[in-house]
Amino acid sequence: MRSLVWIVLLLSALSASAASADECKAMAGEIAVRIGLDAGGRTANDDIPLSARTEEEDDYGAFLHCNGPLGLTLRYLSPPSPGLKWYDFVARTGSILTGVKPASIALETRNCVENARLRDSAFRSLGPALRIVCSVSKSDSRADVSLARRPPP
Repeated sequence: MRSLVWIVLLLSALSASAASADECKAMAGEIAVRIGLDAGGRTANDDIPLSARTEEEDDYGAFLHCNGPLGLTLRYLSPPSPGLKWYDFVARTGSILTGVKPASIALETRNCVENARLRDSAFRSLGPALRIVCSVSKSDSRADVSLARRPPP
């Protein structure tokens, strides 16, 4: 009887993990199709890279982290001193993941990056709909941003 309980628990854990993997792959595919990116294969770090299809396109990209503490999380590394087009890219891709309006994501991301720059350390946004963590490189002003949806209360 005990072995049956353990088998059921093991199968439940494996099916939850497979469902999570399917959800991550589906989300990466949706973001890629809607924005015009390529979704790569899953990495050893449980990330799915999302990158521009050609060299002529903007050189923006992101990673969809599948099993982080915040659930599905998009992670971005900006070009040096990111501009409005990069924030727009973050807003459009982040909106697909979170369901939050792109304008709100762009504003929250700019605020987070600016706070990280001013504090000279990582900054965690306290927005009600998003979880955003930002840091800025001292050497070239690149922003490192992680964005996830806030779980329902």
